[in-house]
Amino acid sequence: MAIEPHLVNPKFSLLFRETFDFNDEEYNLLLSHFEIKYLKKKEYYAKAGIICREKAYVNRGCLRSFIIDEQGHEKILSFHFEDWWVGDFDSYYSGKTATSFFQALEDCELFEISKENFTKLEKEISKLGQWYTYKMTRRALANARQIEEMKTLSLEERYTGLLKKNPQLFQRVPLQYIASYLNVEPQSLSRLRKRLVDNE
Repeated sequence: MAIEPHLVNPKFSLLFRETFDFNDEEYNLLLSHFEIKYLKKKEYYAKAGIICREKAYVNRGCLRSFIIDEQGHEKILSFHFEDWWVGDFDSYYSGKTATSFFQALEDCELFEISKENFTKLEKEISKLGQWYTYKMTRRALANARQIEEMKTLSLEERYTGLLKKNPQLFQRVPLQYIASYLNVEPQSLSRLRKRLVDNE
């Protein structure tokens, strides 16, 4: 299904039109290679064990990404809201099978593009190379920061930092998933939240 420009999150337009200075022709060409994909709550966008041949921009909704450890437990990697990109990027770029799952926590509207179409666009719009470098740099920095926080900050510091950085998380994501992301039991997170509220 073709994407009408008025349906696009303004941040998508801002990124490509202003940050990377796409002209109207380049922007419309880019948009024409995306397709709308709808997910119902609890549906999966991608699963481990399958090669990821697409990536998608979250125009509306929220997803979680997670892995399953050797004991069969889910480990939350991240939450993806509007203006985020989803897909197992290691699989997408390497051609190897994915290791992560992506599941909708709300009804979602995604703008999806195949690797084939994106590769073709890179040859037609040279500025996409700048976008790729920008995106991969931000991703690497975010991953490094997440690892550093897990190793150096207390649970309270990680919780309050998450709340400050992304307050909508606690209105849109079940507590057990947030606890998994913070690597604690839900009961421990509930006690922490209660203590912080009582101390206000």
